[in-house]
Amino acid sequence: SAGVADYDVGYTRWSSTVGDVQRLAEGAGDKVQLDVHRYARDTCVVLAVLGELDLAGAPRLRQSVVSETAAGIRHLVLDLTAVDFIDSTGLGVVVGALRRLRAHDAELSLVCPEQRIRRVFEMCDLDRVFTLHGTVDDAVSEIGAR
Repeated sequence: SAGVADYDVGYTRWSSTVGDVQRLAEGAGDKVQLDVHRYARDTCVVLAVLGELDLAGAPRLRQSVVSETAAGIRHLVLDLTAVDFIDSTGLGVVVGALRRLRAHDAELSLVCPEQRIRRVFEMCDLDRVFTLHGTVDDAVSEIGAR
């Protein structure tokens, strides 16, 4: 069962579970497996990812990263706090995001406090490529310290 993730988005505070996201999508006629919320934070943009980052959901995140890169963003934080599942396709999108951002002289930070998702990164040795932050505040602070 998914936990509740709280986000401060501008002045609006909201909570979501995967079930909430799916119920919202059902009102639109189809089921959403992944949702991406964008908000600005200090000198970076945060993409809060909710749901399953797999074959079905990965293209949505990829498009969000492409859009941010095209807009000239210099620092991007991927908040994976509310990700319930990640597979090799999802990992590929995260690695692809890092490559894309580096090619544009931009930086990527990951927020991954959930142990079972963090474990996937560790099993693939991607914790050596990425610093996995516990909170968005930690990731933003690191960006500010560079």
